[in-house]
Amino acid sequence: MVAGDFNLVKDPTEKSNDRINQRMIGRFRRCINDLELIDLYLNGRRYTWFNERNAPTLEKLDRVLVSMDWEQAHPSSLLSALSTSVSDHCPLHLVLDPDLRRGRRFHFEAFWIKVDGFQEVVRQAWMAPQATQNPFKRLAAKLKATAKALSSWSDRYNGSIKQQLLIATEVILRLDVAMESRTLSDAELELRRTLKQKLLGLASLQRSIARQRSRVLWLKDGDACTEFFHNHASHRRRKNFISKLKVDDVITSEHDEMAEAVDSFFANLLGEAPD
Repeated sequence: MVAGDFNLVKDPTEKSNDRINQRMIGRFRRCINDLELIDLYLNGRRYTWFNERNAPTLEKLDRVLVSMDWEQAHPSSLLSALSTSVSDHCPLHLVLDPDLRRGRRFHFEAFWIKVDGFQEVVRQAWMAPQATQNPFKRLAAKLKATAKALSSWSDRYNGSIKQQLLIATEVILRLDVAMESRTLSDAELELRRTLKQKLLGLASLQRSIARQRSRVLWLKDGDACTEFFHNHASHRRRKNFISKLKVDDVITSEHDEMAEAVDSFFANLLGEAPD
């Protein structure tokens, strides 16, 4: 991992004016690419340096560059900038294991629509009676019920893809070892062939799911490995994470307080119908 002040920007958007050196930007970006480093997303700030003038120039001069191995070891790390205090640079604060998730998050998988039973699960969950007559609360309840039903159905139908991959790999390994000392039976040979086919299908499915969650939609299936998509998904999670909210000039970072502020904002915006 490398951190520090390079006196360079790697993109024109990292400076508040247009006085930039495109050649140096290109060289800096090529250096980062050649070293196979990743520039961690800076949450909540655009710039890290100010020249303290009345009409200040703002730049992002401080950054954290990490290797691919480090990224895989700390996929949930979160980078933020602190107050400049007595310096003209913002100190960087890197948390390796922040609390980015609150419970299990629902993910709609694109392959579900091709599986038998999907339409029936959605229909039953959506048509289930709801106690409230408030249209917003009814919609929220229907969406929640459908997500819960789909998650339960998916767990029963697919199980844990990762666990199935591990089991299939282990059984194939044991059959490979047994084949070195004896002749496999017809049933064992058939099981080995079936597991190999199953393994290819599960790996393709896992890659498709990772691709969907990464939102790297300009690549076709098979154009990159699952690891690539997982890294992009980690970047999206950091970028979309809301660490604080400013409400009426008051900044809050507590999850419950932020949730209450968001709920109040949309209630005022949309209004509430009587139950």
